[in-house]
Amino acid sequence: MSILYHTTGIVLNKRDWRESDRVYSVLTREHGKVEIIGRGARKPLAKLSPHLEFCAEVDLLVVHGRAHETVAGVERLRSFAGLYDDLSKSLVAHHMLQLVDLGTREHEIDWSLYDEVKNFLIFLHKAPDLTSERAAFLLSAFALKLLALLGYRPELGGCLQCRETIRPGEFHWHALKGGVVCRACVQADGEQWFSARPLSDDVLKLMRFALSERFNELLRPRLNGEILGEYHEAVEGLLVAHFPTIPATTLRAACNL
Repeated sequence: MSILYHTTGIVLNKRDWRESDRVYSVLTREHGKVEIIGRGARKPLAKLSPHLEFCAEVDLLVVHGRAHETVAGVERLRSFAGLYDDLSKSLVAHHMLQLVDLGTREHEIDWSLYDEVKNFLIFLHKAPDLTSERAAFLLSAFALKLLALLGYRPELGGCLQCRETIRPGEFHWHALKGGVVCRACVQADGEQWFSARPLSDDVLKLMRFALSERFNELLRPRLNGEILGEYHEAVEGLLVAHFPTIPATTLRAACNL
């Protein structure tokens, strides 16, 4: 028996299926991430597929069948037109949605995650033109916030071992364990912390800033190339260590024009 339901969602990804269909991965507010089939979506005159393309918030009418969920109707609720005319913004949005798709499981409802994705798209839509460096910084900042929402919030204030507050210049970074460890603990147990590596104070400050501040504030800091490179390495280390699927491209490469 088939069930018909309405839901609001943002398309994260799509892939071709069979001869003329597509499967869409959609983050919904009411049902979490769902995979739905667009019948005939690859045909030139398909009526539903234009509304499911990058990048919009849509109202979906879905048929829940025995084996698959299928799109029965779609209405575009909100477009983010500012993303279409700026390649840097488009790249950030595209790879952000891919990160959400890679990091989430089906049918796990998370209103906070949905709101974060929507707010980031609204921010990008209104943001000024972005350089490649700023675009990559924004994508990495979203990755940090996403990790926190998925339960992998990095420890950036206290030592992972002794829980004491981290002092400037006296800590190491351990991506696999998810945060910073003080120098004293590294020296006391070198075997456990053998893969911990130095991290500069400026990079730690930038990571704290990116994780805690609103999206609009991320346009404010000046970006130093050397610091930015180390910052990206630290964030990408977290993704490799904790994401169920490792992204195909680095955060920096994703935003190179």
